[in-house]
Amino acid sequence: MTTLHDHTPYLDQLHDDPHSFWNSRIRACRWMIVKTFCLGALAAALGVLGQGWLEKAAPILPFISQNYGLWQTAYLLALVLVFLLWAFAMRQKMGLLENSRQGLKTQLRIDQHNERIEERRRANRERREEVRQEREEHTIYFKATGGGSNRSKKFDY
Repeated sequence: MTTLHDHTPYLDQLHDDPHSFWNSRIRACRWMIVKTFCLGALAAALGVLGQGWLEKAAPILPFISQNYGLWQTAYLLALVLVFLLWAFAMRQKMGLLENSRQGLKTQLRIDQHNERIEERRRANRERREEVRQEREEHTIYFKATGGGSNRSKKFDY
């Protein structure tokens, strides 16, 4: 029976600033790439040393010397398998880094779009306020000049 890793603590975290989230994710991806590369270099060094250790152990251990070709083939297959796993891990980490960079670029585009929308809203509010003030001034002037009627008041009693 396999147990799945519970990701809810990570999903429940609120990221108030998406830029800091994407930047921290990019830093973490870079660090994972460096660690994976170092582990690959360590595995390559141990692979080279292991071949020499296998050759030195052949005369000492009879079960290795009896089937040295089989042991050497199994060791080579194990090295190839480790290399393939390492290459897959590096590809995965590089994909995650690219995904994080794309997420940051998308967030920047979203922020720019939101800024443009807010700027348009602000300009519309200012324009409406100017129109409202002009109407108020016109209304005050209209009322002050007698309601716009310049008629004679000769029949007023």
